[in-house]
Amino acid sequence: MEPQEQPQASLHRTIGPRGQRFVAKLVRKPYLFRRITTFTVEEWRDLAKRIAPEWNRRERERLTERTDRIRAIGQGRKYEIGPFPNLLLATLLYLRTTMGYALLGLLLDVDGETVRRAVSRVLPLLEDRFIPKTDLTKRKRRSNSIDDLLTDFPGLEEVIFDGTEVPVQRPKRRQRRAYSGKKKRHTVKAQIAIGRGKGRKRHLIVGVSPPAPGAIHDKPQLERTGWDRKLSPDVLRRGDLGYQGMPGWVLPHKKPRGGVLTTAQRRENKRISRKRIIVEHTIRTVKVFRRIGELVTIKANGRLSAALLAAANLANYKVLVRQGA
Repeated sequence: MEPQEQPQASLHRTIGPRGQRFVAKLVRKPYLFRRITTFTVEEWRDLAKRIAPEWNRRERERLTERTDRIRAIGQGRKYEIGPFPNLLLATLLYLRTTMGYALLGLLLDVDGETVRRAVSRVLPLLEDRFIPKTDLTKRKRRSNSIDDLLTDFPGLEEVIFDGTEVPVQRPKRRQRRAYSGKKKRHTVKAQIAIGRGKGRKRHLIVGVSPPAPGAIHDKPQLERTGWDRKLSPDVLRRGDLGYQGMPGWVLPHKKPRGGVLTTAQRRENKRISRKRIIVEHTIRTVKVFRRIGELVTIKANGRLSAALLAAANLANYKVLVRQGA
């Protein structure tokens, strides 16, 4: 008789006493849970339930890929934070706050390195999960292309582009490249594209560019992505004055040097601004994750890009769930 496969839950050890009290207190206080994580308790549990199968599959692959194993799968070093929902909660706390791994470990009653290890393995699950498959992302590898939240996203009708900057610590080298004359400090900049499909009332983030040094202008950075060429000519494109010169875009009128705008131009600019302001609100939903919304201390571009994509996907998840998807 073949031995039965050990259940996945047994691969993890329970969280420490202080960590158990911390998690239990958050769950018992929904208002506090939402203030800290931006998610309701139900949304956190639903998110964990949706991505747990992918987590289990990747963990099984990670544990079986070694050919020189001595111990059986399930033995060896455990996740002291606990089962997968706790690992996800630790990752949400990492993105939502600017606390270091040591302080997060103190809250969860584990070592800081344990939190770092958990976050580094959960974060890839959130990088490209709730961004719809469009002309901007159709060639991008997705971690779960059959997620029921995204099975029905009609074609794009309009896309609004905007650049966003986040402050970073002064780099040791190439400081001029990272210095933003607009913000008067060292920053990194990313392009955000939000789109609205047919029949949808709310916009979703459909593209996030890799971060670039803060000295780059919005238009050159957008041209590097190639997004404008990928979109169908039928898709309406909107932007601010940072994209002057883009053909076929809906852009506000720029005041001529030494002159003034006409009354009709000012009225049209107001109408354009009412349509474009949604991108600013959407960027705010990404920057509530303070890991990339405040002073960024992440040094590696790959890790910074992963945190930015994870924040964008979590923002999309909240929009989809709260509008009944």
